[in-house]
Amino acid sequence: PPRRAVGQGEASSHASSLTIARPPVSRLLMGDEPADALAALWPRSLADLVVVGACAFFGFTVPIALFDSTVLFTYHPTCMSLGFGLLMTLGVGAGLKLRALGPGAERVRALWVHAATQTLALFLALGGFVAIYRNKAIHDKPHFTTTHGKLGLLTIVLTVLSPTIGAVAFKRLGLLDMVPEQAQPLVKAVHRRLGLVTWCVGMLATSLALPHPAVDQGSLTSAWQVSVFVMCAGVAFWHFTEPKGARADGFARLDKDSQS
Repeated sequence: PPRRAVGQGEASSHASSLTIARPPVSRLLMGDEPADALAALWPRSLADLVVVGACAFFGFTVPIALFDSTVLFTYHPTCMSLGFGLLMTLGVGAGLKLRALGPGAERVRALWVHAATQTLALFLALGGFVAIYRNKAIHDKPHFTTTHGKLGLLTIVLTVLSPTIGAVAFKRLGLLDMVPEQAQPLVKAVHRRLGLVTWCVGMLATSLALPHPAVDQGSLTSAWQVSVFVMCAGVAFWHFTEPKGARADGFARLDKDSQS
């Protein structure tokens, strides 16, 4: 019988569905390569599960232990633990995992998930910032005098700036067309690096706040500190182990093989 011609769309679909198996030991730690773009957002290895577990533990137990709807201050650690400890950590991980995936509708949907996660994290962070600012104003306390407060202010500024640049870099929104063509790859590169720096500064500010008497919960605080360490180690692991393949869809890239 005559051979059936394979269309470009079918070939692309077949290519995107391939799963690359790693050796057994590295598969345990890193998992197989995702079968499609959306699968990259789900835990697929022991390392992923440990980091996601640490995010969930920190993000949910801090509000459970500290939140009191009648105490304005408690809105600050509640919003920050959910915004940075849970959502932003997972959003940064998703961004790192999506770097190597090829173009296609599924990858664009995965990028929308990343964007939505980080946007929600932004609103929670702003809510936490407003809560602590108002709380200090009510009690007539000075702002941004401690190392934690100064790092927190820097984190908020970066948290607003990074997704703003990300929105410009996302070609689907059309904002990138307003940027000169030669500068478009730089926009995405700045977003990627600034996003990681933002998360690192936020985690440092979080670490400094945990021993504070207002939030210290004894052995539970020690568990929070361990979970923050696990999250930092996990993001570093993803950063150095996830492949950095070429991309030609969704975002522009700063590389010698950049495509816009």
